[in-house]
Amino acid sequence: EGRDAYAVYHAKHRSVGAVSPGREQRQQEAFLSEVNFVSKFALILFGGRPRLVKNAIVVDNWLKFKVCDNDDGEKEKTNAIILIALRGLLDDVIVEHVVKTFATAEEKSRMAQRHEKIIEVVRRILADEG
Repeated sequence: EGRDAYAVYHAKHRSVGAVSPGREQRQQEAFLSEVNFVSKFALILFGGRPRLVKNAIVVDNWLKFKVCDNDDGEKEKTNAIILIALRGLLDDVIVEHVVKTFATAEEKSRMAQRHEKIIEVVRRILADEG
């Protein structure tokens, strides 16, 4: 359907060129292991640090996602700002989940309610994109 997909991988390897008796030497080849394809929203929400630069969301200072055709796309920029803010909230959810073992039962309950809303928004974004 023309949707963007980006390959993410765990490791990059290089094969060793080998010589077998009576055969040509094999050239070294690069290959990737544990490759998955993800959407731009997955990269923005779970990848490196996103920031808004002119008319694009830039992840880790190199991966650019255009949000509008020119600098005047205020609606698109607002959506990009909301998406970046959601990323910050999601990061907070992950940190709170890790440290919740030290929270009281009441604090855990409040965190769970707050987390549920944020995670539902993330689920909807990823489901719509997938």
